[in-house]
Amino acid sequence: MQVGGELSHATITQVLRVPKMKNNLISVSKLISEGFKVEFDKDGCKVNDARRVVVAKAQRDKNLYLLNVKVHKDMAHIANSSDEGAMLWHERLGHLNMASLKKLDAMVDGMNLKEVPLHHICERCIKGKHQLTSFPKDGTTRASQLLEIVHIDVCGPMTTTLHGGARYFLTFIDDFSKKTHVYFLKAKGEAFEKFKQYKVLVENEIDHKIKVLQSDNRGEFVSKKFDAFLAECGIQ
Repeated sequence: MQVGGELSHATITQVLRVPKMKNNLISVSKLISEGFKVEFDKDGCKVNDARRVVVAKAQRDKNLYLLNVKVHKDMAHIANSSDEGAMLWHERLGHLNMASLKKLDAMVDGMNLKEVPLHHICERCIKGKHQLTSFPKDGTTRASQLLEIVHIDVCGPMTTTLHGGARYFLTFIDDFSKKTHVYFLKAKGEAFEKFKQYKVLVENEIDHKIKVLQSDNRGEFVSKKFDAFLAECGIQ
């Protein structure tokens, strides 16, 4: 690889070529191993050869040093490539269709597309244009009034513990209104007591009784105490 500055040029041997990279990355340790001297300051750095001649300069851009070198077309000295495929521009432009991309390539300088196929396969375009079908009607009973059906579920444990020590949350969703109540739990075993609090709260609010409690039959909802309470209240 050959690098050149305004005053001189130099050759670096035993470099790695990565075809998919758009720009070169030059290792300082590699330069030093080749006999160069690299001097850094707050504004940039200079690369000197063994004769103390500056062969390249790099300007500091935040935490990167951008090397300023001349490009010689007859030498494979830089990985920068302007040959970008049509699919890359298709994705950059929000998955623009190829016919419009071909027209744009003729109007805009710098796209450098060698060939724009009119027919192509883009997996993201195919998935994005799929139509969603409705869920089949399975005869599931829906509520016709408030508190006729209440859905209950526990989520957790969460990776972050709340200040009060809770790692779970319990949700109650009224099937008719979709109104949701949320309770925080330190342990799943608190679900029964929270249900009793919820029952008193909502039944007093709207003067309706909970008819059906629907859950995923997990352990926190299946116990003799819980079942006995539901039976006593006439809740299915």
